[in-house]
Amino acid sequence: MKKAILIVALVVPIGIFIFLKFFGKNEFSIPVYYEAGVDDPPGSCKRNYDSPYLVSDSLLSIVGWKGEATLIVADSSRAIQLGLARVDGEFKNEIQVIYPNNKIELDEFYTCDLLLQKPWSLVLLDDQRKVRGYYDLEHRDEADRLIVELKILLKKY
Repeated sequence: MKKAILIVALVVPIGIFIFLKFFGKNEFSIPVYYEAGVDDPPGSCKRNYDSPYLVSDSLLSIVGWKGEATLIVADSSRAIQLGLARVDGEFKNEIQVIYPNNKIELDEFYTCDLLLQKPWSLVLLDDQRKVRGYYDLEHRDEADRLIVELKILLKKY
């Protein structure tokens, strides 16, 4: 009797592992912000926000968007540059990093178009112009979260 229980105790976990290995699928996803539209737009913004919300293609073309996963940086302080260096080391030439210049009204772009609020300093857009995340790279755990979410977005896990 003890041998039968021992065999079952060993075979069942091994069977579950083998089943999951061959028939399971590890799929992770990151949220898409504003799929149901923008619930509470900033008070100073006089725009119609469609549902689902996509960042304006015309504005993105002005800042140099190339139609790929993109990080838009709103603050270029030293701490944020260090966080971006970690991300760049992990994803060299796989993502686009944009530092918007003065060709557009930056405050309006960050507040009304990207819906960026304090303390966030960085926005992640996917290749379909959807907002996928807001980050504050002054904190190491936020840089770690960005790296994990980029791996998921680029399916590198």
